[in-house]
Amino acid sequence: MSQDLSIKEKQAAYHDHEASTYEDKFRISYDDRCITYALDRFRKAVPEGKVFGRILEIGAGTGFFCVNLFLGEAIGGEVHVSDISPGMLEVCRRNAKEHGLDVVARVGDAEALPYDDDSFDLVIGHAFIHHLPVPGLALREMARVLKPGGQLVIAGEPTELGDRIATVVKRGSWRAFRAATAAPGLRGLRRASIANSRDPETAILAALEHEVDLHTFRPQDVAHMADLAGLVDVRVITEELTSNWWGWAARTIEGSLRDGVVGYQWAMAMFNGYRALNWLDEKVLTHVVPDRFFYNLILTGTKPQA
Repeated sequence: MSQDLSIKEKQAAYHDHEASTYEDKFRISYDDRCITYALDRFRKAVPEGKVFGRILEIGAGTGFFCVNLFLGEAIGGEVHVSDISPGMLEVCRRNAKEHGLDVVARVGDAEALPYDDDSFDLVIGHAFIHHLPVPGLALREMARVLKPGGQLVIAGEPTELGDRIATVVKRGSWRAFRAATAAPGLRGLRRASIANSRDPETAILAALEHEVDLHTFRPQDVAHMADLAGLVDVRVITEELTSNWWGWAARTIEGSLRDGVVGYQWAMAMFNGYRALNWLDEKVLTHVVPDRFFYNLILTGTKPQA
């Protein structure tokens, strides 16, 4: 089945499949924990008090970024959301409505956005351009739909070297978890493998997870793509070193445990550990460690005035 699909069809199929469980998988919530996380990313690019009229989130998924920014009073006005996955957009609509945010949702391809030129004051996204076949084309599209003077903010994209280091952390965490739960009395803590699903289609769709992450980035290359897209005042901010190692270790363990073993208290403990290490990253390590070692990058730029 998957061999017959284009990469964009795989993206839509995989994210449709994941839509109903995605937030549990990644511990997404709409409370102080995730509001703080979203605001921290956004405020690195946009000063407090700056107001935008029409806003578009691309690759909106379940609404994690825009809804938490709304709850943190960072955005308001007229909010549009777009994603290649209809299933994700349906969850996004539901989350937005539940939290008092009116959104206009539209299925769309980030490399050929279904919006007119000069339409939005702010275009945002979180952890989505690494899924795109041609990220530079998507950046040109984002610049096209921005109004003159409008701002682009994309957060949560993996750096090339940071991702390699994170892979080592994930593998080490998984091996440690398997060793710790090897005793017969502890094996029941392990999550059943999706590969053992009795539904072949479910197993195939879940396996697409290994095909939909297409890119990691060097910070200077992302800045160059934004320059080529016609944006000015381009900045690429890198973040998360030790905090990322902590986060991936926690996520790997969470993903390996059967449902119901850990809950809100675990999530808060992991988040508090993340915040403490993120303080170390930002206040100390960012001054001595080259930016290419950090895991996440944030891109921001402005469309020139006419």
